[in-house]
Amino acid sequence: MNRLTRYFIVLVTNLTVLFVFRQTSVDCPRDKWKDPVVCPSINHQSEESTRSTNTPSPEARLTQDHTLITAAAGQQDPVVFLITTTYQRQTQKADLVSLCHTLKHVPSLVWIVVENSASQSPVIQAVLGRCNISAIHLTVQTPETVKSTWKYSPKVTGVAHRNAGLTWVREHCLRNKCEGVVYFGDDDDKYDLRFFEEIRNTERVSVFMVGLTGGLQMEGPYCENGTVARWHRATGYSREIPVDMQGFAINARLLLEHKDVWMEGFAPYNDMGYPEANRFLSHFASRATLECRTYKNEVLVWRTRSSQPITWNEKLNKSDKNIEF
Repeated sequence: MNRLTRYFIVLVTNLTVLFVFRQTSVDCPRDKWKDPVVCPSINHQSEESTRSTNTPSPEARLTQDHTLITAAAGQQDPVVFLITTTYQRQTQKADLVSLCHTLKHVPSLVWIVVENSASQSPVIQAVLGRCNISAIHLTVQTPETVKSTWKYSPKVTGVAHRNAGLTWVREHCLRNKCEGVVYFGDDDDKYDLRFFEEIRNTERVSVFMVGLTGGLQMEGPYCENGTVARWHRATGYSREIPVDMQGFAINARLLLEHKDVWMEGFAPYNDMGYPEANRFLSHFASRATLECRTYKNEVLVWRTRSSQPITWNEKLNKSDKNIEF
C-alpha cells in the first residue's frame, strides 16, 4: 500500500467520524451528546418518545418505586433504607460514585438520594442510572432562611431533606407493607460492608460507634450485654441520647406508628436546619431500650468528610468546562 492510498483511507475515516458526530449532535448539546440521560437522541428517538422515556407519569413512577421495594424485599432480608442528602460541590459526583460502588455489594437495600435542588440534576440522574441498584432520587430546595440563620454554620444541613426521605419511606412502606430499617448516611461517609448486616435486624432503635466525628477518633456508646453502658463523646452529655447523626438506625415500623414525628433543628436554632438526633429518637426509644451494637469492638462507619479540593491553578490554566467531572 503506497503513501497516497494510506492518506486517502485516513481522509475517508475522518470524514465518516465527523458525519456521525454531526448526526448525533443535531438535537443535543455538544458537551452532553455521550450522556444517554441528558441526550437520548443519540439513539435517534423522537422528541415525544424521549420525553415519555425520561419523564414518567406519576403512575409509572409509583409502579417503579413499588418494583424497587419489591425487588429489594424479595431477598427475604429486612430492607435497609439508606437516606443520603447531597448538595452541589466539586466532590459531589466523586463522592456519590464511590458510595455507589460500596452499596452495589449490599443486598436488600434501597438508596434514597435527596438532592438540595429545585429539580433533579442530570449528573446525579446519570450516576444513579449507572449504579444499577434500587435508588430513588428526590429533590428539596433549602429555604433561604435556613442558609443565613446562623453565621457559624452556613452550609446546607439537611433537616428538610431527611424529612423528605422519611416521607417517602412512610408512604411506600404503608402502601407496600415493607419491613426494614432506616439509616441516615452522608454521601461522603465510608462503610464496612458488615455495617449494613449489623443494623439490618434492628428491632426498634440501634446505636453504635462512629469514627472520625465530634472532634474525636470515634464517638458513640460503649456496650455491655447489648445495652448502653456509657457514652464516649466530647459534648452533649446532658442529652438522654447523645448520638451522632450517623450513629443510629431505626426500624421502619416505628415511623408508621408515629407518623407525626419528624427531624427537627438543634435547639435553640430550630430554623437553621441543624439536625437533632436526640429529640427525634426520644419519640421512639429511651436510653434503657436502645439496642447497642458493637461488632467485635470495631468501628464500621466513618464520617470522612471530603475536603475542599485545591484548584488554585485553575486561574492560570482553565479546565475544559465541557468535560463533566
